[in-house]
Amino acid sequence: MKFERTLIEKIRQAQRIVFFTGAGVSQESGIPTFRDGPNSVWQHFDPEVYATVPGFDKNPTKVWEWYWERRQTFKALKPNAAHHVIAAWQEKIQKVTVITQNIDGFHQRAGSQSVIELHGSLAMDKCRANGHSFKHDGNSVFDEHPSCAECGSLLRPDVVWFGEALPDVAYYQAEMDCSNCDVLICIGCSMDIYPAANLPYTAIASGAYLIQINLNSTNLNEVANCNLRGKAGEIMPALWQAVYEN
Repeated sequence: MKFERTLIEKIRQAQRIVFFTGAGVSQESGIPTFRDGPNSVWQHFDPEVYATVPGFDKNPTKVWEWYWERRQTFKALKPNAAHHVIAAWQEKIQKVTVITQNIDGFHQRAGSQSVIELHGSLAMDKCRANGHSFKHDGNSVFDEHPSCAECGSLLRPDVVWFGEALPDVAYYQAEMDCSNCDVLICIGCSMDIYPAANLPYTAIASGAYLIQINLNSTNLNEVANCNLRGKAGEIMPALWQAVYEN
């Protein structure tokens, strides 16, 4: 796989790199996207039922069962080459930030540290009443009414549902890192989910070199410095080799 010389040099010279990932990077591991494509999650399940506070309040057992099944599916799948290369990059350069819209935890399983999870994580639960946060026991059996150890209220998955704001601290840190990076590599993002989709433009406005890796065209095509069309699991290892092994 051939890459432009400018692209290679920009990455080699970069002191601060941000990887911004979306559903496309985990799709290659077997996790369907939420919106795009005939096999996307919301083509088969109603988000009003499974991804809103009113839906949860109406039937928490149904929602909990659905997320329990998703957690079991995720456990059986593995991070792919793109996740592993991103983790290797964190060991290569002093300042590498991973910002993800995904809730699967695959970046951490591949070895990435201090991942900014904009939409929460299936590895965590929080209580409905007060927001007390707990690590989810991935080996537990299905519990239709899990309760908070601190206040006794009903737990829910600690993910961002429709109508909810992104976590303030996570989004602020993501904005700061995008404002101060030399290179931003956007991987598998549909660029349809806001406010997360604003982050690459924050990087551009601050003078960063923007690389997009995607199977499909997005709104970033016209503004990215480099568009690489294809699977992240194939492009990322080839890019690593071109930058560090040639």
